[in-house]
Amino acid sequence: MPKIVDREEMRERILDAAMACFLERGYHAATMQDVAGQAGLAKGTLYLYFQSKEEMLLALLQRYFDDIRARISAIPAPQTLDQFMMGLRLSMPVDRLAATRLFFDVLGPGFQDPRAAEIIGGFFAWLADHYADQFAPLIRAGEIRSDLSAQAAAQAVTAMLDGLVIHLAIFGVEEDVFETRRDATLALLETGLRGGVAPPG
Repeated sequence: MPKIVDREEMRERILDAAMACFLERGYHAATMQDVAGQAGLAKGTLYLYFQSKEEMLLALLQRYFDDIRARISAIPAPQTLDQFMMGLRLSMPVDRLAATRLFFDVLGPGFQDPRAAEIIGGFFAWLADHYADQFAPLIRAGEIRSDLSAQAAAQAVTAMLDGLVIHLAIFGVEEDVFETRRDATLALLETGLRGGVAPPG
């Protein structure tokens, strides 16, 4: 009786193999045969799931951002600005720094593909909308200054945090430096959103 193949499990296995190959050989040097060998599959089997390296790279990008989206979505909706700031801190753990650096090192060659830009842009559009949905009731409750547009503030916060993470990942800072700069950035954001001096602590 033929073995039943779990397509999703096999797809993840191939993506893990592709990531390992891209890391070891570089995206441009790695071949479909390399990925098939890493995954322990025949090259023909690989093509049943992905037609090219570009497709695998796009799938890796999607998986990366889906993982972040899931982690952020799991954080409870904040009832106060303090809770929102805590959620931001939880969404930027120091143990993600190495993964972010690896993300740029390995998947960076594919960023010029318009389909990659669509995946990345789609994530940040979702994130800004997600934060705007949280800001609107906080503005009504007086937790965030009332002269701010929920959408504009959310887009600004998204851009600032994205810039911070990219900067720290690309320049390869140590974990303690990451935490110090992250916390300083969050303190500045909190002060701006609150419209006054952030509480100590």
